[in-house]
Amino acid sequence: MEYRKLISFGKSSYVVSLPKTWIIKQKLKKGDLIYFDERGVDLVLHPKENTDKDEIKEITIEIDGKDLRRIQREIISHYIKNYKNIILVGRELKDKAPEIELAIQNLIALEIMEQTSTRIVARDFLNMEDISLINLIRKMDIISRAMLEDCLNMFKEDSYENLMHRDKDINRLCFLVFRVVRYGLENTSFMYKKYKLTSVDLLNIWRLAAHIEAIADETKRLSRYMRKVKLDKKSEDKVIILLKRIRESYLETMKSYYTKNVELVHEILQQKDNLVKECDKVYTENASAAWFGYLVNDLKALMTYVHDIARIVYQD
Repeated sequence: MEYRKLISFGKSSYVVSLPKTWIIKQKLKKGDLIYFDERGVDLVLHPKENTDKDEIKEITIEIDGKDLRRIQREIISHYIKNYKNIILVGRELKDKAPEIELAIQNLIALEIMEQTSTRIVARDFLNMEDISLINLIRKMDIISRAMLEDCLNMFKEDSYENLMHRDKDINRLCFLVFRVVRYGLENTSFMYKKYKLTSVDLLNIWRLAAHIEAIADETKRLSRYMRKVKLDKKSEDKVIILLKRIRESYLETMKSYYTKNVELVHEILQQKDNLVKECDKVYTENASAAWFGYLVNDLKALMTYVHDIARIVYQD
């Protein structure tokens, strides 16, 4: 925290100097306008409106000598960093093109505009004015709920392939949330004026998206082990009861997030220790069953991510 002395200026104003580092970071210069927002006892300063909306950030990725996972990570990284043009070049492009095309198609608003045997140009068409972070979170939440519901029926009906496809939908939405949050942290005045979101709000949304994505991942993994493990009907029923309780905890936790109900989330958190004990008990009864240890670990991981979402609510 830094303190600055208040100086009287004429008969009707006071002056306080602004840190040079903030001025440089906001790309301000003498004569630029600064906006003031009163929030109770706080006075919040915003830099001038962004006049560089048409500035195009461009990056070139050399793909030769890199495996496909490395290339995919680089594409996603630059997408989240809000590069408008992502150019991939290399002699190996011809052989790697199908997988690279798929990686690009899996990112919302990123499209291939030019393609040759040695060059692919992907352009972003996202308009930040049209994006609602809370709507993106709700979409992720809806898909995760449906995945948990289908997972409950895995002992009766194999929905693993379907769950895999929906997990990819969650990933696409999660990357978009990360991208918008990063943009918001770099353009705090825009994000507050447009959506009334502070930097703390943005960080919490980032955390929430990451945890929902993790829940979808664990649900997919859990379904994989449910299709492999061999249990008697009684043990299957115990697993389903545990999963139903975890799912209910997730639903109630998300409800508490949307309604800002801290008391509800504390009630949910009190159930965690009992759920862990019951998971351990079921594991002990079926420890010899192949894959069952992995299954129980996924149940516990689901509980952990639900708990992490609850933290966002009560620590806000």
